[in-house]
Amino acid sequence: MTLLQVQPLLDTWQPASWEEFVCLADNPASAKLKSYYYNGRMRFEPMSTGSDHSKDHMTLILSVGLFTTFQGIPINGHDGCSYRKRGFDEFQPDISYYIGEAADAIPWGTRVIDLDQYPLPNLVIEISDTSLSDDLGEKRLQYEDLRIPEYWIVNVQARQIIAFAIATDGSIRRIQESQVLPGLRLAILEQAIGRSRQENQSATTAWLMQQFQA
Repeated sequence: MTLLQVQPLLDTWQPASWEEFVCLADNPASAKLKSYYYNGRMRFEPMSTGSDHSKDHMTLILSVGLFTTFQGIPINGHDGCSYRKRGFDEFQPDISYYIGEAADAIPWGTRVIDLDQYPLPNLVIEISDTSLSDDLGEKRLQYEDLRIPEYWIVNVQARQIIAFAIATDGSIRRIQESQVLPGLRLAILEQAIGRSRQENQSATTAWLMQQFQA
């Protein structure tokens, strides 16, 4: 029995041809699965419905949106969007952003973003509740190989953001302040995540406004 005749195994990387992967990824039955393809292997994950994951997800979206509004930085964010480089890569991060001059790169009406036609996002974010080891491992390698400028991993359990930036010379380093959103200290976002455990989102947003206006 081929992979095309069965549902994909979840939360594991499996060898597959590009054609097998696309057939499964584009099947309506996979509509509620996140899909990845890298180095001749595919991975499918269920879209998280957990409260902790979804609240941190929303806190990050609110935080980045508020910061860029105060700073006048053009952005366009994508929630669970699929990116595809035909024959080689597909990834579907929890959150991704086009920033600055690239903010308007993707026209309305685009479904899967074709990376042979459009640029890579400037920032990708994975919210890691049950997928931390893979987000730090294979997905990190994929994003580094693609030369995505910045990658954040939000460790839900530890209330921590682990972030990496790729320099123009290809070197990779851990960062404490965003390079694609200058002036945004990740410690502020970690504090916002911590506060969201004890207060509602309106209170956390009000606190963030004070920090960004200071």
